[in-house]
Amino acid sequence: MGKFVRIPGLILLAALALSCEKHKGDQVFDSQLIVLDAAPGAGGSTKGFLNRGDLTHDGTRFQTYDYLSGYNGTISGHTNGEEFQYFANTLTYNGAATTWKWVFGDTAAPTTYRWTKTGTHHFFGWLLADGNDATHLATSSFFDSYSVGTKSVTLTKDLDIDDYQYDFLYSDVVPVDVINDGIPSKVDLPMKHLFGALGVSVKNQSQVDVVVYSITFKNFPNKKTVTLNYGDLANGVTISSSDTSAPDPYYNNNNYWPNKLPSAGITLYNVNHATLANKVYDAYTGTEVTEQNPVTYRMCWPVSLAALEPTVTGLDAQNNPIYSSSSPLISVRCKVGNESARTLDFRFPKLDGAVDAISAGKRTHLSLQFANKQVLLSYDILPWQYEEFPMAFEGDAISSTQLKFVDGTYTDGGKVTENGVKHVVVQLKEGSDAGYYVAKGTFKIYTPVNATLSVAMSGNTEDFIVSLDSGTTNTGNGTESITIDPQRDGGLITLTIRPRGTAASGKKVYLHFAVRNGGRDSDADTEINRDNYKIVIP
Repeated sequence: MGKFVRIPGLILLAALALSCEKHKGDQVFDSQLIVLDAAPGAGGSTKGFLNRGDLTHDGTRFQTYDYLSGYNGTISGHTNGEEFQYFANTLTYNGAATTWKWVFGDTAAPTTYRWTKTGTHHFFGWLLADGNDATHLATSSFFDSYSVGTKSVTLTKDLDIDDYQYDFLYSDVVPVDVINDGIPSKVDLPMKHLFGALGVSVKNQSQVDVVVYSITFKNFPNKKTVTLNYGDLANGVTISSSDTSAPDPYYNNNNYWPNKLPSAGITLYNVNHATLANKVYDAYTGTEVTEQNPVTYRMCWPVSLAALEPTVTGLDAQNNPIYSSSSPLISVRCKVGNESARTLDFRFPKLDGAVDAISAGKRTHLSLQFANKQVLLSYDILPWQYEEFPMAFEGDAISSTQLKFVDGTYTDGGKVTENGVKHVVVQLKEGSDAGYYVAKGTFKIYTPVNATLSVAMSGNTEDFIVSLDSGTTNTGNGTESITIDPQRDGGLITLTIRPRGTAASGKKVYLHFAVRNGGRDSDADTEINRDNYKIVIP
């Protein structure tokens, strides 16, 4: 199921007293007890909930097993070397316990289990209830029973965003060979998440106001049956789907992400508003996203990008794809500027090199941004225990001011329309030295921090040199790319463009900006080059 988050120290902290009638000879230690624990460690604590406390809460319970093999002796009629279930018990957190916080069985009168002197113990288990809400929430509602013979448990879960956001946590097999390794003081039982999580934010980076009425995930995979099989114990747990031909979750009749926004929608103010611009909103709650009010996440089955690939049935008049009615799509009902309200359907965005859209034990943050010419979708996969900071949820958001050429460094050439696109014309200005032409412009860029900003040209590119420098003091001999650092000169960037060699009248180029972040390239013209500058040598 992919990467897991380790419960730093889920320590099988129990000790079980076997009576003399159940074992013969001295094959069981009288005083050395099996110990497990679930105390938090240096790496943080795994949580059954997305936004609740860790597992060290009274009432948190784990179902734990120990299968013993290679034992040289007899316990309860088992013969030498035979594999058998040494114990199956519940491990419960009790903050008031004096010896161990995690105890087997009744917290008032804990059971204890003793180490054997020979053989290999195989420990594993899963979370039964998170003490944060142990009365109402238990993973036992996910399955009927555990099969002792096959060492497997089958789970079926139809995830809905209105359900309690409760994960199924399970361990791998942790073997302890007491013959060769002796007896450990404790046994760590790392836990894995079965589910992932999804959150969506929306932002307006255009020059018109946008009203968003609804965001819905249509035909989104949200139901699955899987079997956790511990098999021969030697190779750990495996997870298999009930339908091997469709290993991804399958579609339920209902949309996974039904609209939760107010009927009047949420207004995303354009970039020209002094105080209301550049705000990020939660697509689930409709509230502004801040450090104190982060993006809302909801549990999801892990989903591959292949499972979200829509079926194209044709092209519309503008050569945009037409998707089948059963395709998994992100449907956005919105009103852009003075246009009439309309519904826009988008496929889940792709990420270079990525296989999964949603990963077990990870949060997927989907960012939807309205730009002047398009709607941009991108996503990041974040840790389960993710601390949100301002702008952190905008991993691919580009925040900047618009490029403006500095007065006195150019000649205004007016506006022209070419192929339906409006351009502002900038003529290079001859300097005090005869034959020397140059134009300078400035803008500020703030995010994504440490990403690479680059500028390129189209047109008569062989006749121009363009460069970027930090701040206002520069020679114009910078490079075509620069690292985004808002702490450096307040994010100020100076662009310089001049002819290459002898100026040739009538030559022209067009500027294009891009940001590379995390291996992905994003068009930044909408943010930086909204005037679509056309540079001309007079």
